[in-house]
Amino acid sequence: MTDAYTPTASRFTDKVVIVTGAGAGIGWETARRFAAEGGKVAVFELDEAAGTSIAETIISDGGEAIALTVDVTDEESVAAAVATVVDTWGTVDVLVNNAGHGDPIYVSDMKVAEWNHLLTLNLGSIFVVSKAVWPIFAEKKKGAIVNASSITGSMAMFGLAAYGASKAGIATATRVMAIEGGKDGIRVNAISPGYILTPGFQEYIDIQDDPQAFHDSMALQSTLGRFGSPGDVAEGYLYLASDAAGWVTGTNLVVDGGITAGQLPDADPRN
Repeated sequence: MTDAYTPTASRFTDKVVIVTGAGAGIGWETARRFAAEGGKVAVFELDEAAGTSIAETIISDGGEAIALTVDVTDEESVAAAVATVVDTWGTVDVLVNNAGHGDPIYVSDMKVAEWNHLLTLNLGSIFVVSKAVWPIFAEKKKGAIVNASSITGSMAMFGLAAYGASKAGIATATRVMAIEGGKDGIRVNAISPGYILTPGFQEYIDIQDDPQAFHDSMALQSTLGRFGSPGDVAEGYLYLASDAAGWVTGTNLVVDGGITAGQLPDADPRN
């Protein structure tokens, strides 16, 4: 299922865009929207069937896309995929480091291997993929990287120690990458989503004792009284990657419906 979307601009005509983890949820919606605005989208996805599916969807909608089966934590796998993108379209203009994962696991229950896996997948992949495209951007003195952080990087939540640590690391790495890349025209920003109703999150809701009550309690933590959609985050990615954000770098755009703004809506004394 995808968000209803009608493109209102052509911000990425003839731009080559890599989206990691584009096989579902936020990544799927992001890839689709870049293509709808003229981008040539390279889908980097470990799940071959999922990557092929979004690429075929883009092509059937009249866009350009290729699907590449990539392990974003593996330097050789990423280097080969980036080389294929350059061989196909000549360059890379935008990188969206969207790939990541994080099921809730309490520290007392977590294995060392599980901790290391989440740090490697969520944080390590940012370094691996960004390093692969960095020389391309530096040579032409222009390029945009957008990284997937999270409100869990600054707001402690039960069961998300490893996930939150990785996302906090991404926010810091983003700022460092921005100051290091500036002299070469490389802009680096991050997005911090709140509670986004992706298919994966819906599956988590469905296994709760009272799914509807759990859904409502989570949604009502937003000042707007609802979950975010994958499209809400995708729009942030598109803005930060576009020339409209040409003087924006080193920032972390929070897209959370006001969850981290302050008190919960039901604490309003006017009620």
